[in-house]
Amino acid sequence: MGYANGLVSAQGNQPLISFGVISDVQYADIPDGRSFLGVPRYYRHSLLVLQRAVQRWNQENLKFVINFGDIVDGFCPKDQSLTAVKKIVNEFSIFNGPVYHMIGNHCLYNLPRDKLLPVLNVPGRDGLACYDFSPVPEYRFVVLDGYDISAIGWPKDHPKHIKGLNLRKEIQI
Repeated sequence: MGYANGLVSAQGNQPLISFGVISDVQYADIPDGRSFLGVPRYYRHSLLVLQRAVQRWNQENLKFVINFGDIVDGFCPKDQSLTAVKKIVNEFSIFNGPVYHMIGNHCLYNLPRDKLLPVLNVPGRDGLACYDFSPVPEYRFVVLDGYDISAIGWPKDHPKHIKGLNLRKEIQI
């Protein structure tokens, strides 16, 4: 019998590690609306959903939590984005253990990397959001930056932005 949120030991009866996962919090302090594709979005309510998740994680005695990105929504007003990210990161800090963040496209629509990565405590180098961590000696988690070469997330004159635009042209996106 396995565990949905953990890695099972060789004996198969005790988890070596249990951890929490969340993705697409997509918070914004704006009225409810719809995504670009018309899916209903409950922007402010996402804060309550995260609070409930953190409360549950604390009850479960998890080793760590990983957020798979899109901590804020693309519709979050740009002048509110930094405050919104800080508000959500503060909610994650209530978890009784380390929290690891990945960046998503909505994150990068809202904030430049030099503002976003320090708030998320992402220890990347040269603006990259890739790093690793080992919560137990048996396992090493590697977090990759899916927007390393991208038309979003870099200044318009940055070589990685230009390369991202060129790649889009080559594959005709």
